Amino acid sequence: MKKLSLPLFMMMLAVGLLASACSGSVESTQSADVTPTPTEEKTVAVEVNEVTTGDIDLVFSYSGSVQPKDDINLTPGASGKIEQLLVDVGDEVKAGDRIAVIEDDTYVAQLKQAEAGLAQASLELARIEQGSRPEEIIAARAAVELARAALNDVATVDDNERTKAAAELARTEAALKAAQAEYDKIAWAGDVGDKPQAIALEQATINYENALADYTLDTNPSDSELAPLMLNLAQAELNLSLTLEPYREVDVALARVGVQRAQAALDAAKIQLDEVVIEAPFDGVVAELYISEGSRVSPQTAVIELLSNELEIDVEVQESRISQVTEGQSVSMQTTAYPGQDFPGVVSSISPKANSDTRTFQVTVTPTDGEDLLRSGMFADVAILAQENSNTVLAPRESVIQDTDPPTVFVVGEDNRAEERKVNTGLFDNDRVEILSGLQPGEIVVTAGQGSLTDGTKVDVTNDPRVAE
Repeated sequence: MKKLSLPLFMMMLAVGLLASACSGSVESTQSADVTPTPTEEKTVAVEVNEVTTGDIDLVFSYSGSVQPKDDINLTPGASGKIEQLLVDVGDEVKAGDRIAVIEDDTYVAQLKQAEAGLAQASLELARIEQGSRPEEIIAARAAVELARAALNDVATVDDNERTKAAAELARTEAALKAAQAEYDKIAWAGDVGDKPQAIALEQATINYENALADYTLDTNPSDSELAPLMLNLAQAELNLSLTLEPYREVDVALARVGVQRAQAALDAAKIQLDEVVIEAPFDGVVAELYISEGSRVSPQTAVIELLSNELEIDVEVQESRISQVTEGQSVSMQTTAYPGQDFPGVVSSISPKANSDTRTFQVTVTPTDGEDLLRSGMFADVAILAQENSNTVLAPRESVIQDTDPPTVFVVGEDNRAEERKVNTGLFDNDRVEILSGLQPGEIVVTAGQGSLTDGTKVDVTNDPRVAE
C-alpha cells in the first residue's frame, strides 16, 4: 500500500473537519426555522333527525276476498205447486219480503180439520168437568130405592105374612090327615090306587108340601131368592156412584191432554199454512233462480240462491299473533276497485281452533261503512289495528341500530359530538320506533353515517344547518 505524505494527510483532515462543521451549521439553522404541526381530529359527516312524541300503531296486514256473510239456497217449508213467483235474478229483497207462493188448498183443509179436532176435544173436556145431569142423578137414586125395596120385601117377613103362611100350612096338614084317614078305611081291600080316597090323599099331600114350602120361604127366604135381588141393589148403587162422580182425576187429565194434542195439531196446521208463502230470511240479493210459476216444490227443493247484503272477509292470522287480535278491533280495508280509499271495519269473530295444516286461525272482518260499494268476490288488503299507543316517545326507525342488545342510537350533543345510547324499544312502523327508555323528546339522533361513529366522535351534520351552527 502506498503511504500518504504527512502534509497531504493533514490537508485532507482539515478539509473534512471544515466540511463537517459547515454541514452541522446548516442543519442547525434549518431546525431552528421550522415549527412542528399538530395531528388534525377526524370529523364524520352524518344526517340527523329529531326525537318526537306522538301516536304509533301495531298493524297486522293480510289479504282476503270479500264474501257475503250469508249465502243460502232457500228451500220452502211446504210442498206443492208454485202459484206466484215474485222475484227475479238480481232483485234486492228485505227480510220478510215474499219470494213465492205455493197453492194452499190442501193446507187450508188441514187447518179446518185441526180446528174441528180441537173443538171436539174441548167439548169432551167440558162434558167430563161438568159431570152428570141432575135428572140422571135422580133416576139413579130411584133405581137404588127400588132395588133395596125389592130385596127388603123378600128378606123381611112381617107377622101377618107369617100367620097367614102358618094357617095355610095347618089347613093343608088337617086336610092331609083327613084324606089319610079316609084312605086308611079302604086300604085293606087292595088295589085302591084309582079310588077317590087315594086321589084325595095324593092331592092333600101335594097341597101340604106346597104350603110347607111357602111357609118356609115366607119365614126364611133362601139365598137363591136373595142373591139376584142383592145383585140388583149393588148394581143400582154402583150406577148411582158413577152418576154422582162419573170421572176420575185421570179421566180429566186425559181429556186435557187430548185438548193439548188437538191444539198442537192446530198450531202445526197453521205453521204449514204459513209455509206456503216463501219469504226472504234476511236482506240480500237474488243470485240464482231455480223455479218458475207452476213448478212443484218440496222442502228438499231449492227455489233461489240468496246472498246477504252484509259482507265479510276471512283472513288467516299466525299463531304468534293471535293473542294480539281480539273481537272489536278496528280494521282498515282497501280494494283494487277503489284505489286509495279506505273501508273501515272491525274484527267480528275469531276461530277457536287453528287450522291443523297451516297453524293459523281464521279471523273474520266485517266492514262498517261503504258496503254499498263492495261486491262479493273483490280482493281486499286488510290492516288490523292490533295495538295503539298514544303520546309516546318516537325516534326515526333508521336511527336505531337493532343488531345490538339492547338496541343503540347515537345522539348529537351541542358540541357536535356523538353520544352512544342504549335504548328500549316498543312498537314500530315503516318510519318510526317507539322508545320506552333512553331518549327524550327533542334530542337529535343520527339517521345516516352511524357505521363510522364511536362514542365521542365529532360529527358534521349535513342536513340541518341549525344543528350545524
